[in-house]
Amino acid sequence: MKLIFTVIVLALSYSYAQDDYLMQDAITRPAMSLRCKEMLHERDNKVRVQQKLNALLQRNQDLIKKNPKANQATQNRLQSSLIKVKNELHLTNLNIESMEENIVRSGCPGISL
Repeated sequence: MKLIFTVIVLALSYSYAQDDYLMQDAITRPAMSLRCKEMLHERDNKVRVQQKLNALLQRNQDLIKKNPKANQATQNRLQSSLIKVKNELHLTNLNIESMEENIVRSGCPGISL
């Protein structure tokens, strides 16, 4: 009798544990994946901005090299623009680094940074 009672209790506890696991899986995992997808999407957008800023920086440096030294006003504007683009690129790099750390901290599975 004790054996039958033990088997029934184990079977019920196993069934309850599996139901609890499935319920937890249904509630937390999709929400987590949506959050992870959103974080990765934001990071991808920021990386695109970084690439555009790198292209602007390169273009600005090429213009500075090609600009004659006699045209001082244009040279000053290009130097000012160069400084602004470098600052913006630095801030973007910091934001990307922060986003990557947040993605890793949140435990998003299967990320490739």
